[in-house]
Amino acid sequence: MFSFIGRGAFYLFVGCITMGDNPWKYTAGALVAAVGLGYIALEFVPNIEPPANMRDADAGWGAEQV
Repeated sequence: MFSFIGRGAFYLFVGCITMGDNPWKYTAGALVAAVGLGYIALEFVPNIEPPANMRDADAGWGAEQV
């Protein structure tokens, strides 16, 4: 979840799992999977910088300096 590829792979996985025999489930799963593919594509666009919460994995929870 700390890179575009990781977040995209997660959304792609969840989208594929969500797809089912019902047309509404298939539509929702395809939409989530498409968002995942979009995140994966963002990794290869040089002009797009990741947000601050994706840049440094150590700046998250519990990284306060004492």
